[in-house]
Amino acid sequence: MGPNTSFVVAIFGICAIYIEFIRPGRIFPGVLGTAALVLGSYSLWRNSPSPLGLGLIGTATVLFMIEAFLPVYGIAGLIGTAVLAIGACKLFLQPPSIVRSIAISLSIIFGGVTTFLAHAAKRARRNKRSDLLQ
Repeated sequence: MGPNTSFVVAIFGICAIYIEFIRPGRIFPGVLGTAALVLGSYSLWRNSPSPLGLGLIGTATVLFMIEAFLPVYGIAGLIGTAVLAIGACKLFLQPPSIVRSIAISLSIIFGGVTTFLAHAAKRARRNKRSDLLQ
């Protein structure tokens, strides 16, 4: 599997796991998402990723987690999206690399969805706390 397909499959896997978190109890999205994420990650790893690309993608992951748990109002999600796009473009240094248009477009879509879900999760936690205090 080439790097483009591997990247798309890995992002699809994460999105399917998001669906499982939103609608728990449906086994199919979680199993399919986990299988796709493992397959995509393994295929990306087999193509020898660069440490710079892996570091940038790890940084984007941390920024998305900060967006989910701290009141940063979308700034960490926006920066995480940009870092993810740069990391995907820099993931492979040799010619069989991820096409920039695929890396940037998928990163923008994934970053937008992740930032929106993080905002929704923070709002739900805040509403739950206010319900408990009444």
